[in-house]
Amino acid sequence: MIREAGTDTAGTPEQLDVDLRSAAEGQRLVTGPARAGEPSPRVLLVVAIRPEGAGGPVTGYVASGVSLVGVQDRIGQLAAHLGAAEDALFIVDHEFHVLAHVDPTRASTLSSAADEGALVGVDPDSLVPMIARSGEYEDAQGVMVGTLIGLPNRPWAAVAQLPRALAYAPIERMRTIVIASVLVVMTLAGLLGVLGSSRLTAPLARLTAFAGELAQRHFDRRVEVTSRDELGVLAEAMSGAAAELEASEARIAKELAIRHDIGRYVPAEIVERIVAREQDMALGGERREISVMFMDVVAFTPLTERLEPEQVVEILNHLFTISTEIVFRHGGTVDKFIGDSMMAIWGAPSSVDDHALRAVEAAEDILSWLEVANQHFRERYQTAIRLAFGINSGACVVGNIGSDTRMEYTAIGDVVNVAARLEAIARPQQILVTRATADRLGDRFECVDIGVKQLAGRAATLEILEVRT
Repeated sequence: MIREAGTDTAGTPEQLDVDLRSAAEGQRLVTGPARAGEPSPRVLLVVAIRPEGAGGPVTGYVASGVSLVGVQDRIGQLAAHLGAAEDALFIVDHEFHVLAHVDPTRASTLSSAADEGALVGVDPDSLVPMIARSGEYEDAQGVMVGTLIGLPNRPWAAVAQLPRALAYAPIERMRTIVIASVLVVMTLAGLLGVLGSSRLTAPLARLTAFAGELAQRHFDRRVEVTSRDELGVLAEAMSGAAAELEASEARIAKELAIRHDIGRYVPAEIVERIVAREQDMALGGERREISVMFMDVVAFTPLTERLEPEQVVEILNHLFTISTEIVFRHGGTVDKFIGDSMMAIWGAPSSVDDHALRAVEAAEDILSWLEVANQHFRERYQTAIRLAFGINSGACVVGNIGSDTRMEYTAIGDVVNVAARLEAIARPQQILVTRATADRLGDRFECVDIGVKQLAGRAATLEILEVRT
């Protein structure tokens, strides 16, 4: 054991735990348990030594008790910079012991944070693998929004707790907060990696930094270790791997660019199947059970008369960008944009049993987002956007429609026509569905029967219901 002068090593294990040794054999750097101490806790970091390079046998381990004083100081700086409360930002381990906190005494004693609002109901075992979770709760400060983000390659999590008034601020302010939160987590993760590697020998520090550069796809870099031991062998192997990755980087970048460009015209799933040569490119389709959603901007014509064309395009691009992301989040496919309208489908190209539920949930989320977005629209354009939705479920033909030289992946059938007619008669901020869709929703939404209607272009009447959000 190499002891650091003036450091208490009473709690340092004489023999590494079997689980730590086993984990170190499969990972580059393994984090062990934390030990209380002043002015901050120490965390055991373990690296396996492989003289013959990656995949070779393990001949020993390098272990070090790393002080988290740097992380502790950084937490204080970030909290002061954000003007946050004392418990707004801290780090916990997999047993919810505080590792870094604005109050140094909580970290140095490894006090429990299990009763913090953001951690109530969280299973400690879920921190590995990394998770991300947000929710609301009430405490003495009022309604709070708590966010829990697991740190990569560490059995730890960063916790942020903010008042709901701040969390649900206008879009511009919210974007700043989100970017700041992401930078905080990224900074903390990077700081932990730097602290862990700096406590080991100089060659290990260079290898760790080089591995970080490879993770950022800097394949043109090389690492040099002058020692002729196992670290020299490892450095040579890593440099060789970087050279091979650099040779294939241009080809990968070109393929990604092509996929991105194709994805602007074709659903992402179809792009992947085309690249994998699994998609049938012949004209035609197959009969599928799907749900179709039409979304339309209410009173769009008066809006275009009052605003400049560039402003109208800005509003539509903003609206369609967020709406598309919400559709994707609920497993849907954006079929097409028709002026100020959007058509999306669920159940194709990938089949799902709960396609109706996903479609209604997506419409509800879009309306919830629009309540916040309208604050921005009023400030910038002196207007508010209102949407109407029509959703129908049933069987139709889904596939390649068009000609041999120009085709699109879409859905054709009465299900699509009915959904479009429902959207046309829906009031602002209203979601209309058919009985076929309502019967598939279960108890998740309240559907109110508004009667039997005669839709334009249809001989038969149709029972229509409104989804109460």
